[in-house]
Amino acid sequence: MKALIAASAGLAIAGTPGALLGVCFALGFHVLRRLRRAPSALRPALIVLLIELRSGRSVLGALQTVAAAFPGNEELARAARVATISGLTNAVLPMRGELRGILSQLARAQKSGAALGDTVRAMIEADVADEKATRVARSRALPVRLMLPITLLVLPGLVLLLYAPSMLYLFEDLSGPFS
Repeated sequence: MKALIAASAGLAIAGTPGALLGVCFALGFHVLRRLRRAPSALRPALIVLLIELRSGRSVLGALQTVAAAFPGNEELARAARVATISGLTNAVLPMRGELRGILSQLARAQKSGAALGDTVRAMIEADVADEKATRVARSRALPVRLMLPITLLVLPGLVLLLYAPSMLYLFEDLSGPFS
C-alpha cells in the first residue's frame, strides 16, 4: 500500500522516473524496518535453559547445553566458555546486550540461593509480556495508520459510486437524452 502511494506521488511529481523512485524508496524503507525488527534467539535459549535447569542440571551444564543448541550465537558460546573457565559471575563482565542481563540475573540467583528455574521462568514471562505490549501498541496504532489510505483510495471511489448515477440523471435532464 505504501509503495502504491509512493508511486502515485512520484508519478504526479516527476512522471515515470518519479514513480520508480517512489517505489524504490518505499520498498527500501520496508526492508530496513524488517531488518531492525530481527527476532532474537532470547526466548528459545531461555526455554532450553529452563528445561535443563528443571531436569536437575547445574547452571554451568545448562549454559553449555544452550550454547551447543544454538551454534550460530557466538556470544552465547563465549559466555559458556568464560563461565566454564572463571565462573558465572565473571562471565557477565565481557557480555553485551540481552545476554548480559540474563547472565547477571542467573549469577545473582545462584549467589543468593534462589530457585534458578523460577528466575528463568520470570525472564521468559517478561519477554512474552514485552512482545505482547509491542503487538498491542502496534494494533492500537493501526486505525490511525489506515486512515490515510482509506481517505485517499476508498472514499473517492465510494463517492463516485454513490453520486455518479444521480449526476448522470441530472445531466440527462438538463441537456437532453444521450444518443
